[in-house]
Amino acid sequence: MDEALSIIDSYNQLLYTIYDREQLVCLSDNGYTINGKNVLSYSNPAIVRAAKIGLYDYLNEITDKLKKPIFNDMHAEGEIIVATADLKYRLGTMYLYHPYIVILEESYYYFQGEKQFCYEQTRNDARYNREIPIAFESLYKYWQRLSDYLLHFFPDGLLACNGRSFFHTPFDFIKKHHQNLCHSKNFQWLESFSENGYAKFNSRRKFFVHTAGYDNRFFQDYLEAHNEEIAMLAMDEERTQLLDILKENMGLCIEGYFKMMDFINEIEFSKDDVSGAFSYSLIKNNDES
Repeated sequence: MDEALSIIDSYNQLLYTIYDREQLVCLSDNGYTINGKNVLSYSNPAIVRAAKIGLYDYLNEITDKLKKPIFNDMHAEGEIIVATADLKYRLGTMYLYHPYIVILEESYYYFQGEKQFCYEQTRNDARYNREIPIAFESLYKYWQRLSDYLLHFFPDGLLACNGRSFFHTPFDFIKKHHQNLCHSKNFQWLESFSENGYAKFNSRRKFFVHTAGYDNRFFQDYLEAHNEEIAMLAMDEERTQLLDILKENMGLCIEGYFKMMDFINEIEFSKDDVSGAFSYSLIKNNDES
């Protein structure tokens, strides 16, 4: 084994150790099996029902009209799965660098009897900072892919937004045109997340994309803190809290995947033989009275 490959192998072994220690799980782990559920086949019931009544044929007409690629459920699910692997890698890399970042609380000297905080950035510190916006982008990509997957089961919703959808687009369409589906507990979970959890992390992502990257922002905050100790401690705390925030969101990604697929699987698709219009209803559970 050459030296470069040996270094890469050691690096990967470190990441695997971190994944296990922090219990970071993506949808491709354990042979694509999470809590006994097979990720690759989980949405099959809905796919079969949708194809059987010609929903995909109608979807192809819509995507052709919008000049969009034809929907391929395997490709779409693959995008979702890879997005969680991306996030896992980014978060694992942050955990790798975190023990070696600059801690402002510990980085000071005394000048004329006053404590002077000094931020002398190291390479490891910079690596950590620069992974943060990428991790938030990975989160955004994941939820967008999941939302796109759901919207393709509602071709009229895709047409209504002219093929330009955001995470909330399918939920808004369903609430407006298929209120009977809103009784689903899975839908309610997803809608609640879109208004709360999603909005929280996305506000950070928007800042990084449209205003400033984390690395530059952190340095500017350090300058603007004017050596105030409370501000320095707050900056230290925020950088560490970002690990917890991203880890929590990764868990929500896994939970959200099954909530989304459970919602799709509980939808009954129907087609009017005369008008050709599609309708949607919830399949009743066997244990319902």
